[in-house]
Amino acid sequence: MNEWKAKRSELEQQLIDAKQTVIKYEGTLKPFRTVTETEYRDARRAVIVLATQISDGDYEAGRPSDPYEGMTAQELRSLYEEKKANYRGYAGSGQEAAELMRIDTRIQALESEEAE
Repeated sequence: MNEWKAKRSELEQQLIDAKQTVIKYEGTLKPFRTVTETEYRDARRAVIVLATQISDGDYEAGRPSDPYEGMTAQELRSLYEEKKANYRGYAGSGQEAAELMRIDTRIQALESEEAE
């Protein structure tokens, strides 16, 4: 998390610099401009790219972690059997069914890795 904060502050500083270049170009009359058209185009493109990177990074940093990360296939199998025994299949139990499918998919992925 701290590494994302450091990376984010670096990206924000680059974003500020790019925005300042765009503002300097757009706010100055043509004969008095100190920013070239190429620098302006690059800065506009950088604003979009940097804002997207910040947004994507914030999304990734805020995503919940996978509760099954690091579990072995045997641990997942026992968890699957336990949840399957408790599953009754009533209306509104879609989340439980999805959870069972997620665990089963993880088990299959681990078994296929072991087979290779």
